[in-house]
Amino acid sequence: MIGIVTNGLPFQNRFFAEEEFHYLYDDILHIRELHRYDLANYDTLILSCRLDIPHLKRYQSQLLAFIESGKRLIIFGEILDNWFPTIDWQDSEVNFSWWVRDGGDLPMTEQNMTHPLFKYVTLRDLKWHYHGSFLPPEGAQSLLDIPDGRSLFYVDNVSFNGELVVTTLDPMFHIGLGFIDQSKPFLHGIAKWLREEEGQ
Repeated sequence: MIGIVTNGLPFQNRFFAEEEFHYLYDDILHIRELHRYDLANYDTLILSCRLDIPHLKRYQSQLLAFIESGKRLIIFGEILDNWFPTIDWQDSEVNFSWWVRDGGDLPMTEQNMTHPLFKYVTLRDLKWHYHGSFLPPEGAQSLLDIPDGRSLFYVDNVSFNGELVVTTLDPMFHIGLGFIDQSKPFLHGIAKWLREEEGQ
C-alpha cells in the first residue's frame, strides 16, 4: 500500500490528474491532516516535492515513527531548514540551460547499479537539473553522484529499522507544470520499482 503526501498546491493537483501516474500510489494524504491517517496501513509513504516545511516539522516524529516501524519513506526535492534528521543537504546553483549549449552536459554518474531501480531507469532519465546535494550516512547506498562525490539520490537502510529513500529530483513539480519530459520516465521507473517491491 503506497500513500503520497501533498500540500494541495496547483502543480500537485495537476500531477494527480495525470492518469498515467495513478498506479504510483493508492491514497493521497494531505499534510495538514496527517494526524488523521493511520500510517500503519501503508508500506511506503512518498513525500512529494515542495511540501510546507512547518508541517513537515510538525509531523517529523510521526514520519520517524513510520520509518522506524520498518516501512519505506521516500522524500523528493529539497530538504530545507534541516527538517529531517540524518539528511545532510547542501544548496547548489541550478543549471537550467546546459542542454541548449553546444556540447553541454550536467555531469553525474550512476552508483551501485545492482540496485533494482536501475532495471527501470537510465542515466538520461535522472538528468535534468538539481537544486542541491546530499552527503549520505556511512553505509547508505548512493545511486547518483555529482563529480564532488556528493549524492543526488541515495537509499539509507542503516539509520532506521525501515528504508529512507532521498532524492533531490523533483518530478511531480515538473509533471504538474508540464515541462521537462525526462521527469516522466524517471517517475515511471520509481513506480515500477515500488510495485515490484510490493509484490515480493
